[in-house]
Amino acid sequence: MKCPNCMGPIGPDDRTCPSCGAVLVLEKKPNRPEEENGWAVRHLASIMGRIGCAVMVAQNALVLVASAFLIPQAISFLNGPSRTVDLTGIATLLFVANTIDLVGLGLISVALIVLGVGSIFLRRRDPFTEAEVMVPTSTAIFPMAAGLLVFLWVLLTAVWRIGDPAQAGSTAAEILANYAIRGPAGVPPVFGSMMTLWVVAAIVLVAGSGCLRMFVHRLPAKIVSGRPTRPSSWLYFAVVNLIVTIGIAAFPLGIVAYDTSGGPAQIAFLTFLATKLTFVPLLGAFAYWSLLTRFDVFGKLSLLVPVLKAIPRRASTAPEGAATMRGDPGMPTAWAPPPSDDDMVGIDRVK
Repeated sequence: MKCPNCMGPIGPDDRTCPSCGAVLVLEKKPNRPEEENGWAVRHLASIMGRIGCAVMVAQNALVLVASAFLIPQAISFLNGPSRTVDLTGIATLLFVANTIDLVGLGLISVALIVLGVGSIFLRRRDPFTEAEVMVPTSTAIFPMAAGLLVFLWVLLTAVWRIGDPAQAGSTAAEILANYAIRGPAGVPPVFGSMMTLWVVAAIVLVAGSGCLRMFVHRLPAKIVSGRPTRPSSWLYFAVVNLIVTIGIAAFPLGIVAYDTSGGPAQIAFLTFLATKLTFVPLLGAFAYWSLLTRFDVFGKLSLLVPVLKAIPRRASTAPEGAATMRGDPGMPTAWAPPPSDDDMVGIDRVK
């Protein structure tokens, strides 16, 4: 062991440093997370991640509200001979719901990248073993990779949900509704590429959530937090979302033949579509709320490694007053010659 003040050797039972005399204080770990190295960076990632997750919870809630408005039309679609869907009443709601998730996951992607950078700074040397406890670089790259994959999801989703439908003069929701009513004849040619990008984006989201799960799994045992850190619910949500997305896209991509006569194919397509609009956003709201709490924990990571502090002794502990005026016997004092007769003029002498 070495003294943090002078780097001189000390024993495990020493109360003071033999070299510099500093008082040695051993703490189990920092009392507050902000005392850890790189806390500001991880705290910034925690703030951005929580804001992004809150946006995603709101987005899933908006999708559920839009689905509730569509229930009467869904019932008439299944029962009536005239099968039509009118989305003009909830066009604004759909536009907001289809836009803010790009903002929310954009914030989450940046937060994951910053989290990976901040975890690299979380390191400290063990005073007993002289080994440096830290997050290995091979582990810190996982949240960075997750952030890049989530950002790729944002780009792919913006293309298939906004860019491609704009070329056809429509929206993604309207194109899906037209496909459910008229089949392949009622959709533009770009619909096939839209579905392909939708599936690829869902796969990318699964990969991103898996990378974050791997980061938590690979954290060293001496890196602790106050609460669990495993973001398993986000991974489960991404897997369910991928399965439902493949189920919807299989029909426009020609993997499964589609018919508009109310047969099993149309029923299966509408079932997957209804699941996408109800169960998936409900599961997503819980998943992103859970991820929000995980980001709060990521900002409070700490090392279960003792902290050795050296407090230097004060040069002098003598109080002010008479004792200080007498001086220290061990210190040299200034010498002055005795006063002369001229110096004593005007002063009565006592005989």
